[in-house]
Amino acid sequence: MMHEKSQQQASRNCFYVFGFLFLLVVGTLFSQHAKAQGSGSGSGSFNINPSGISGSAGAGVVLFDVVKPSSEFVLDQGIFAAIQGERGLGFLHLYLTISLSYLTTQGQTAYRYSTLSGDIYTGTDVNFTTQVFQGGLGLKFKLLQQSWVRPYVEAGGTGGYYQIAYKDTATKVTGPGSAAKDKDAILDFGTYAEGGVELAFSSTFGIRAAARFTENQTKPFVTLNNQKIQYRSEIYYLSALKNF
Repeated sequence: MMHEKSQQQASRNCFYVFGFLFLLVVGTLFSQHAKAQGSGSGSGSFNINPSGISGSAGAGVVLFDVVKPSSEFVLDQGIFAAIQGERGLGFLHLYLTISLSYLTTQGQTAYRYSTLSGDIYTGTDVNFTTQVFQGGLGLKFKLLQQSWVRPYVEAGGTGGYYQIAYKDTATKVTGPGSAAKDKDAILDFGTYAEGGVELAFSSTFGIRAAARFTENQTKPFVTLNNQKIQYRSEIYYLSALKNF
């Protein structure tokens, strides 16, 4: 049990680190941008340019395709939400992106958990809720960065915290005692590719419509007979954009 708690704590710590790095990088970029504005002409005008900082917040739907364990683990359609910051690199229409995202869905799985003392708890068609917290780092290319219509492509990597909360272990999981776990959590890593279009309604505000495709794999879950979850997802979402 102590080993499982330390695993979950390590997973949480990883997500906290991603969050801290996200805030640190965004804060640093904002500070650099503010200094650049202050060292300008002194006219006080707000200058939006491709190398400036912009942020976004959005939500959408996510469709899952479970690769492993394919016959024992099913995920329903879920909900996706994310915040993102980006900074132009100043060449080749490229932008550095940093994001924090949240995915949640429900599903069913075969349950098998072995305690340190050797007791085994098993169940079939056990219902659960999944929450995934991810930090992401990517590179974006905007084809028409000066236009009010800006198609783009993006690719990058993600890492975070994948949690399963079982709903009915009391009725569907059997074993020699009452030590069945109701929750299990572990690290999750993956890559993504995204395409979409940004529409600028003014120099400071716009929207983004995007489709993201991901491939992810977790570390082994003790309640899934020490199996990893390998999955793909299709995410379709809409975001509001704000330039700073």
